[in-house]
Amino acid sequence: MNTDEPDILAQRSSIYTRRDFLASACAAGASLLPGALAAMAEKQDGVHPPFAPIPTNQVKIGGLIGERIECTWRGNILALDVDKDFLAAVFDKKFTGRFIGLGMFSDALVRLAFYTNEPALLALKKRVVATIVSQQEPDGYLGNITPEKRISKAWDIHALSYFIYALTSDYRLFGERASLEAARKAADYMVSRLAGKLPGAVDISTIHLAMLMTGFDRAMLALHAATNDQRYLDVLVKDAGIERWDQEIVQGRKPPYYGHAYAYLCRCLAQLELYRRNGNPQLLAPTDKVLKFLRSGGGLVVTGSAGTSECWHSDQSGDGELTETCATAYLIRWLDQLQRMRADSLYGDMMERAIYNALFAAQSPDGRRLRYWSPFEGPRVYYKNDSYCCPSNFRRIIADLPGMVYYRSADGGLVVNLYTESSVRVELARGLKLEARQQTDYPNSGTVLLHLNPSAPATFPVQLRIPRWCGHATLLVNGMSMAAGGPGFAELRRRWKPGDTIELNLDMPWRLVRGFAKQEGRAAVTRGPLLYCLNLRINPTIGEGDVRELTLDERSFRLITGESTLRRTGTACEARARLTSARPGDGGLPIKLTEFPDPAGIATYFLVRPDAPMSKDELLG
Repeated sequence: MNTDEPDILAQRSSIYTRRDFLASACAAGASLLPGALAAMAEKQDGVHPPFAPIPTNQVKIGGLIGERIECTWRGNILALDVDKDFLAAVFDKKFTGRFIGLGMFSDALVRLAFYTNEPALLALKKRVVATIVSQQEPDGYLGNITPEKRISKAWDIHALSYFIYALTSDYRLFGERASLEAARKAADYMVSRLAGKLPGAVDISTIHLAMLMTGFDRAMLALHAATNDQRYLDVLVKDAGIERWDQEIVQGRKPPYYGHAYAYLCRCLAQLELYRRNGNPQLLAPTDKVLKFLRSGGGLVVTGSAGTSECWHSDQSGDGELTETCATAYLIRWLDQLQRMRADSLYGDMMERAIYNALFAAQSPDGRRLRYWSPFEGPRVYYKNDSYCCPSNFRRIIADLPGMVYYRSADGGLVVNLYTESSVRVELARGLKLEARQQTDYPNSGTVLLHLNPSAPATFPVQLRIPRWCGHATLLVNGMSMAAGGPGFAELRRRWKPGDTIELNLDMPWRLVRGFAKQEGRAAVTRGPLLYCLNLRINPTIGEGDVRELTLDERSFRLITGESTLRRTGTACEARARLTSARPGDGGLPIKLTEFPDPAGIATYFLVRPDAPMSKDELLG
């Protein structure tokens, strides 16, 4: 099933048996069916992940992650001209050839409204969804392409799939039956034109079929989970061939447009969701191929994302059309799925690198403007439109973040994946509820205080991720020292009582991460999950010098807090550096490196002293 957001009743489904749950759902009446049906899809035969998501309306996020979430819904979504840029553009019934992304936008809106319960978002969600449903044609079609070009031309399947996904999300989270019926009508429209007719039903002369159908597989999986209608799974398995799909990693743009990173990751994600249902190991092959490429083949860049000009690349060039926001969003979502499936902290380490750097760099400090690309060299620009794929996929992944901070473990415990000021309410077992709260200024420091308040004293495990960048970690439970271990998940299993606390301290040394390929001989500056960059506007002493010729002295690094270039409580690295052209004996220039999302950042890799201690990127194989 779709796992971007657990169903309203998903936690209860993990406690009861399948028979008990269906019986209780039927006894409770039709109002429970959205959550009950989708929760049952999660628990059918297949692979049961060791970590399970927690509904985002049971999580409240503060800190830097919470700030970015609020900037998205308050500073972006509620500031948009939704009628002009989305509703009117999609339903004018005149083919324009431009993808709008109303389905993507609507899905973000639905899930952010569910998370926040904010009246303005709830009202906008209702209006947008009602407009979509009212504009559906009698045959089920939703969109703006003229009849003769529907389904066969780009990007109609893509757009229609996200309508289905958003409407199914509205049913799953809010129980809106009109949304489910609209989703089914739209899906039936596609199934009638695709089942038994692929690939001939689609024009694949210039664009690969899997890319044209990006989003289709996850839409069908979500709708099948909500309805149990086998047709939606059959068209995906028998016609779209999701189980057989195992494309090579193709770098660059090559006909028929194969190497799109976003499309590849979206399909990998759907395969992982299907794998949980049927356990077919063939579905894991493309995912493992991507992991190898990212970690050992040069595909992952230091910001935590991948790709250039929307496609895979491995030469470590950092300028221009680097790290498409759609690819960053799906990379994070895919890593979240992998971590829940494999319980490997590596994926959490990769997630936080991408979130704090590549993802947050795609948004202006006030949240209003968004980027299509987030390069680590040269100037960055904001995208000119509020519609299209990248802005709305950014909004969608921001809606996912509250569900990535905590998980519930299969053995009835709590897993802390991301560190940020936050709280969570979760039912761990029948009759046992837990409220937990993180008190921290992470990522400014590595100190996290976790307050636990179970509804009654009980024995259960609490797992905390120890990142690979941390050389030393300490744990204290109610002031008593406990073994933290090395990178991975530190597990504390004991009898917990209300008022217990766990204190985690993660060392955050400055690190010089060694570059390779086009960054050979250079190093990037990191501290904890944060990457730092150079903003020339706040470093006037550099003058007209070439920043690529700037040599850093890591012995001079000093942490500055309260740096407000990006955020009020931001951090910076104060250092000394010298240009290659400087005279011998020159004492160097004072410089300041700011956090990577700095809108004016233009350089990330620097020359360093010959004997400077550099380390390999801990995320690489």
